[in-house]
Amino acid sequence: MIADVHLAIRHMILNRGLIPADEVDVRFERPTKEWVSSLVRPTINLYLFDIDENVDLRQTNMPVMRGGGSASYRMPMRRFDLRYMVTVFATVAADEHLLIYRVLATLLRFPSLPPSSLAAAMAVIAGREGYVAEEARFMALAGAGERTTLRDLRSALASAEIGSAARAAMMALVDEPQVTTKIATAEESLRLLDVWNALEQAPRASLLYVVTVPVDLDIVIDSPLVLTRTLRVRQRTDAAASTELLRIGGTVRDHAGAPLSGVTVAIEGGAIETVTDSEGRYALSHIPLGEVTLRVTRPDGSVHIATFATPSDSYDILLD
Repeated sequence: MIADVHLAIRHMILNRGLIPADEVDVRFERPTKEWVSSLVRPTINLYLFDIDENVDLRQTNMPVMRGGGSASYRMPMRRFDLRYMVTVFATVAADEHLLIYRVLATLLRFPSLPPSSLAAAMAVIAGREGYVAEEARFMALAGAGERTTLRDLRSALASAEIGSAARAAMMALVDEPQVTTKIATAEESLRLLDVWNALEQAPRASLLYVVTVPVDLDIVIDSPLVLTRTLRVRQRTDAAASTELLRIGGTVRDHAGAPLSGVTVAIEGGAIETVTDSEGRYALSHIPLGEVTLRVTRPDGSVHIATFATPSDSYDILLD
């Protein structure tokens, strides 16, 4: 749910804020010193630093579902506030000020995520599940901008030929209660000073953005959650011998900072490789601790070698 909300927020900021995606990044990262120093172009970052229940919106009555001569009860949805520290990072202060003002104006304009941005997120959901026709359908709704309504999205979802997992993910975005947003008050925004202190960084101009999402207590989880960040392998014959393997990932960009798709990223001297997606992202698994050398091959056959310490805060690759 949170990752899908991020897709909609990114689309809203770039498209409704008229911010060129080929010049400015929108990220959702922990802004450590190392991460900030790795940036290669202006970046709008939304750091999710806190999640708690919005008790003012809690419902105690259990909704009754009637049908077939019987009635069933559902647990009422709970609402949770996702708190983001929104900051702009750029080498020129004037660019930072211009972007943070544009972001502020855009976020204030939409007390709920606009339907066209929800459609863009739904298109990504359909695409990652392999539903190409539905991906194109929702992209068309995203491209319609302000003409797209929630009714359009619900109608398209009702007739969409997709699986239960994709349908549930999309329904969470467009069903009632809606995902709502707000800019926090000045008093609440004082919490950001504590965030900067925890990051051991000097404070920067930032916004506290609150996104309230529903959590369905009756949701059925039918697939395991797989987290493959760190894997510890221990040999049966020697209880003291173990190896930690990592999953790393980043973005491949050209010298201007634009993401590069179709680039092959491989472990030098090994068989593990992957190809960057449409946003230049890649991921590799079973990487040992210490140091890793990556062979990066463009579609034209040109090769670039990149070396990283593992673990590291960033595995982004900049090609000349």
